[in-house]
Amino acid sequence: MEKYLEYIKNYKNFNKTIIYDFRITLGGIGDYLKLYMCCLTYCMANNIKLYQKINNIPLEKYIKLKHDFLYITQKQISKLTNVTIKTPCDYYRFYRKNKYISNIPLNEIFYFDDIVKLNVKNILPLIPTNYISMHLRLGDKFLETDKKFVRCTGDTRNFSEEKIDKFIEEHIDDNILFFCDNNTYKLKVKDKYKNIIITSADIGHSSFINTTDKQVLDTVTEFYILSNSELIYAASNSGFSLTASQFNNIKYLTQN
Repeated sequence: MEKYLEYIKNYKNFNKTIIYDFRITLGGIGDYLKLYMCCLTYCMANNIKLYQKINNIPLEKYIKLKHDFLYITQKQISKLTNVTIKTPCDYYRFYRKNKYISNIPLNEIFYFDDIVKLNVKNILPLIPTNYISMHLRLGDKFLETDKKFVRCTGDTRNFSEEKIDKFIEEHIDDNILFFCDNNTYKLKVKDKYKNIIITSADIGHSSFINTTDKQVLDTVTEFYILSNSELIYAASNSGFSLTASQFNNIKYLTQN
């Protein structure tokens, strides 16, 4: 954290500039945050200014940078020199190779807009004071949306129903919020266990062009709820639950 504060303090003195250009179709919430952090880590290590380009996408409204001066418009970019434009695609290989996990809590860099916090009661009217969370990402193949908008139609995630059941049964006296990218499966788990709590969120992938603003808001709201758990159990591999745990440095468990 001290390195980030030092970086912000000296920000104006850096001569080189990188623009983080995140647009719809380039990834979901997990990608939005974790790949920004990859870019930030590089810029901090090399004394480079990092701006985020304003693309007026829904995610920008709901998860915001704490420092407004880190945003930049296309008009402002056109006036700069010594600038490099980077997209999330430029950092996927770095992330996979280094298994990058931020050592800076994301809540030191980002914050949730008030509309996200107010939306909690719309998708979960009676949220417990204390709860743990389980998140299962089935993959794009199982998203309940128009398939013509799904780019990775073969995307599936490995998971064990036996391990899911075991975890729930071991925490039968706890409030467990269960999150899943497939509503049918979410209802299936809810029907099986009385201590499972689910939201009424309208599930949508923020990377798809057919996803509505409400779906993005609901998804970010679920992410916000996850980030305030006492513990997150990831039933499958997903950047969504991982970055949620990094917001407030929450204990993160996986099936492996």
